[in-house]
Amino acid sequence: MKIPGFAVLWSAVILMGPALAFSAPPPGAPTEKDPAAYKGLSAQDIERMKKGEIVIVKDLGFGEDTSKGMIQAALILNAPIDKIFALQTQDWRQTEYVPYLNEMFVVQKFPDGNLDEEHIKILFVNINIRVRWYHHPENFSFNWNLDPAFKNDLKRLDGFWKFYYIDDNHTLARYGTVTEFGFGIPTWAQDFLTRRDLPEALHNNKLWYESNGSWRKPGYKPAPARK
Repeated sequence: MKIPGFAVLWSAVILMGPALAFSAPPPGAPTEKDPAAYKGLSAQDIERMKKGEIVIVKDLGFGEDTSKGMIQAALILNAPIDKIFALQTQDWRQTEYVPYLNEMFVVQKFPDGNLDEEHIKILFVNINIRVRWYHHPENFSFNWNLDPAFKNDLKRLDGFWKFYYIDDNHTLARYGTVTEFGFGIPTWAQDFLTRRDLPEALHNNKLWYESNGSWRKPGYKPAPARK
């Protein structure tokens, strides 16, 4: 007696069990089918991202209140979205991959994120800031801004990460930042922080994510323990 084709297929599924389980995004995770996922990107941009490149999108707004001067970027990460999100909640570890960031530590923890102090040094220029990080596990995103109670060396710093599920091993990441400088910071240092060093910083971030947090920037040295 012939066994119908669908019966053979179903038998294989039963025998193989979890090996043929269908993948699905974690609860709350947006997917690449979300209209915002590839917003502002051309077909050529998407192809470049699939080849491992980071696409910089200048002055593309993230909400009307923060659109002025915002620089955005998009990249595809070869890592699961839940692992990436878990790593990014450890925002105090940014010294492991962010260029020129010498020291970073948690000042205060909150239910929805952290208040971190950052010490940046570019040659003889020192920049000290406190940044409030907000973690949003309900939609796999983060945003941050300066602590107004601290005497920051920057006039403004806002930004975001937003992650989109592609499959169990690939994640689309969208990034944006706005930086405004006060008096006393040389123009060349401003250029380094806002544009020239952004591709390197995001490249380092990608390596860190994809190594599950084990990669370190060249010359990295842990800061001495604070007393």
